[in-house]
Amino acid sequence: MEKWQLNTYVRFVLVAGMVLSVSVMAIGLVWYAISPGDYPDVSLSPADIPGEISKGNPIAVLDLGILFLIATPLTRVITALVFYLLAKEMRMAGVSVVILIVIGIAVILGAS
Repeated sequence: MEKWQLNTYVRFVLVAGMVLSVSVMAIGLVWYAISPGDYPDVSLSPADIPGEISKGNPIAVLDLGILFLIATPLTRVITALVFYLLAKEMRMAGVSVVILIVIGIAVILGAS
């Protein structure tokens, strides 16, 4: 696999993640604008989002869009890792694994 192929896949992942997250946030904003109600101003935990969406909470849709936006760079690293493994570039695959470990540590520390 060539380096330009990696760039093509990574570009697709980043653009798709951005489009998905902005679309979901736009749906949440429109939903919030057209549905009057008293919604809490606090951010929801990822585990609470599906339940709150099913209850009709547009803030949960906004939070889901933000979650997609946060996950986009992570999917970029995973895409690169898969590409490097398929290309048998173990050194770069190792770098990708280290980045994933650092992200994982940051998530664990941030959650506590």
